Amino acid sequence: MTAGQLVAVDYALGDCFRCDRTGIQTTRIGEIVSPEGQTSIRACRSCVEVLIAIHRPADEPVREYVAQHPH
Repeated sequence: MTAGQLVAVDYALGDCFRCDRTGIQTTRIGEIVSPEGQTSIRACRSCVEVLIAIHRPADEPVREYVAQHPH
């Protein structure tokens, strides 16, 4: 899949974790798991497109944008 190509996904009303808009069409893109439980991460169509565009497969398991911010 290349940037600009989106996989068919189910969208439902929700809040986008990336742009902080609420009550918009979002899709589940992952989850955060903690000892207290699991929380779904949702993003709007525009933010999904941006995330796809910046995602680049790497030879190493850590992406460049993560490696720049050692926490």
